[in-house]
Amino acid sequence: MRILLLALTVFCIVHFVRVDLTDGTIPLAAFFEEETSCMEETPNHAIVIRVVEGDTIESLFALYPDPAQNFLERLEQFYSINPYLEKQQFQAGEQIKLPIGKPSEPICQDNENK
Repeated sequence: MRILLLALTVFCIVHFVRVDLTDGTIPLAAFFEEETSCMEETPNHAIVIRVVEGDTIESLFALYPDPAQNFLERLEQFYSINPYLEKQQFQAGEQIKLPIGKPSEPICQDNENK
């Protein structure tokens, strides 16, 4: 009889722990914040150019200047648009995107304002 009561007690404890772990005693909605909808005001400004033999990043930036950005900002933006070019040289005839202008900041609104 003791074995039966012990088995029933263990079964109840395991069942309660399993239900608590899967369903939880606190609703999951309490852990998540409301989502915000973000839209970009304008798309990132980039032009598509065809590379000729002998072109470098510096020569392309000199041909298509952007006074609003310094070299490092523009270089960072260039590699975010063209990540595959970080470890390879330009190929003649290849089309790449060259950043022109600063990227616009996304406009975020709360769901409550809808």
